[in-house]
Amino acid sequence: MSHAVLFLTYLQVPEQLALAKEAWEALVRQDVGDLEIWAINNGGSAEAKEWIDSLAEDSPFNVTLHVNHYDANWPPTIVVNQTLTEIFSDHEYVLSLPPDVILRPDTYSQMLKWPRGLVTASQTDDRNCDINAPIEVVAVSECVPMAVSLTRRWFYEALMAKDGYFNDPRFALYCSDCDLALRMASCGLRGIQLSLIYYHFGSSSHRMLDPERARMITGRADVDRRLFEAKWGFGVQSLEYGQIGFDINFRGERKDGGTDQGA
Repeated sequence: MSHAVLFLTYLQVPEQLALAKEAWEALVRQDVGDLEIWAINNGGSAEAKEWIDSLAEDSPFNVTLHVNHYDANWPPTIVVNQTLTEIFSDHEYVLSLPPDVILRPDTYSQMLKWPRGLVTASQTDDRNCDINAPIEVVAVSECVPMAVSLTRRWFYEALMAKDGYFNDPRFALYCSDCDLALRMASCGLRGIQLSLIYYHFGSSSHRMLDPERARMITGRADVDRRLFEAKWGFGVQSLEYGQIGFDINFRGERKDGGTDQGA
């Protein structure tokens, strides 16, 4: 049995590509066994495309690779929805990660030990952190960090609405995980966060870019925040958002009159 992985990249500059190569090397060293990896180039540079194409020749024997190139940078919500549809047609779970994280070798196998529908790990920006501490659950919530996450098919199917797992494609670059958290709350679903540590150069998609291109990305994030507030009636930094998971009467009511309940 192979273990599915979704490796979604947007690489524009050499610094991003160098970090992605480190992320890839740590990924293929996972001790879980055979890996089936979907490597997605979401509108990256020519160098990024060339590198991803080369992975098929350089991958270890235990890796089966699927490569998909998008000519332009599509909203990650759309790309993830399309790819998960393919993955869950033949797999019971998938590990998802971006190209700016470095996993310890037992990340996948450790996350599989928890039979929850959504299992996440804990990030740090300290590359010299202690990775040998005991692993335990540190949070049970809808609002768990999603950068490195294990999703099981039954959880995915419970949240599938007509437009997919991330079912509001208007959220192009930000708030999709916050929107997902509210849909989880409406269904009574909660994820867990483990103390399992991984290195994360957070927001490398814009922090490593030149100022002009970075402003385009952060500007879109501001648009997503406004869309979220218009949809739900409160912002992602608000007290209401922080408390919603404790409200057992929350049914996914939206300020704009729509519904976001699971299937």
